[in-house]
Amino acid sequence: MVAGLVGGGLFLFGGSDASNTATTTTSEGTPTVPTTTASTTTTWPSFEITVRFDTGGDLQTAVADFYAWIGDRNGVEPPPMSDGVADYVADISPTENMFVRGETAQATIEIAEAVLDEHFDEVNVSTATVGVALAGSDVVLAVDEGEGWRIVGAKLERFGKEAWYGEPVRMVLVIGTDARPGQAQPVFRADSVHILTSVIAERTGAVVGIPRDSVVEVPYGGTDKLTHVNALAGTDAMLDVVRELSGLELEGYVITGFLGFEQLVNEFGGVEVDVPFSMAEPKSGAYLSAGLQRLWGANALAFSRNRTLSGLDFTRSYHQGLVIIGALNGAQTRDILDLPSLLQMLTSYTWSNLSAEDLLTLAAGTFELDADTVRSVVLPGSIGTSGGASVVFLDPLADDIFADLADGVLTMDVPRPTD
Repeated sequence: MVAGLVGGGLFLFGGSDASNTATTTTSEGTPTVPTTTASTTTTWPSFEITVRFDTGGDLQTAVADFYAWIGDRNGVEPPPMSDGVADYVADISPTENMFVRGETAQATIEIAEAVLDEHFDEVNVSTATVGVALAGSDVVLAVDEGEGWRIVGAKLERFGKEAWYGEPVRMVLVIGTDARPGQAQPVFRADSVHILTSVIAERTGAVVGIPRDSVVEVPYGGTDKLTHVNALAGTDAMLDVVRELSGLELEGYVITGFLGFEQLVNEFGGVEVDVPFSMAEPKSGAYLSAGLQRLWGANALAFSRNRTLSGLDFTRSYHQGLVIIGALNGAQTRDILDLPSLLQMLTSYTWSNLSAEDLLTLAAGTFELDADTVRSVVLPGSIGTSGGASVVFLDPLADDIFADLADGVLTMDVPRPTD
């Protein structure tokens, strides 16, 4: 039998062999939802799983229903869930009594796509509620896009299952534009371009910077700097160009501008970065000493913008990667129950074409990574000119890096840019 307790009310679901079928139920405290009983005959041994949450609500009920269905596939209707979650739990057969007590957290997020329009406004906005349930070491992820909660990911360690948060290898494009206050942040020139990967099974990933001035083939004909694609053709075109350049199956993008980045870092509580060397650069406003320190919005932006360096665009891209790694480390100091509010924060200052499910499962996956193994590299190349403008010609080694990154893990040695 499988029991689910939400807000003090105990749900009891049958799950036994033919000679031992559940027919009774118990309760604790004052139920805030009706106690329900169901029984069935299964081929599994007798067992009981009790699922309890301290507060009632639709999310808690959805998670309790999920555990109930895991325990009794024949007598309980399956709750709404992604196909991947159904496959993930297919081989689970509970065989002993368990008490599952948990907490939940949820937040409403608004996801705005980056639309290239001379009269830019956030016309493509979708709203969803994202939720996380934590029960011991178990984690259950859910999304409500207006039609009720749907389970989209889980880590069920009590059943001996590692985390399943979407596809085994995740890859996204992260872009920071150089839009100033008053300019449309997501549809300006790309100042920072990075591919982020994560592989939960390996507990690792990579941050690969692409110099903004890299010469690439563009959809409006011929070649141009990568930075110009976002401003002239839009972020969807930028994503397609990087997909073509890398040969990687990037899921989508997250993009912000100077203002959004600075505000996001401040609300996040700053990021710890090991600044490689001291710098005093007036153009970017980067006045920093060397060493590990917490950078708040203005200093994080200045550090990321400074290109008056011997390594020029390459070193700047490397520094931007250090900020991304700092954000990963910062996120991992939080509790998984903070994830909905962190996503609410992220989507307040960014634009994306990823769904709420994609964002939630991607973000949950970062809690599974060993941040010390996540490498940050920059594609190598050489500085030259094209049409009178300074550009970067990527080295053939860039193709090898992309090929190595196809499984989400970077194993080859990539030289660090000159400081």
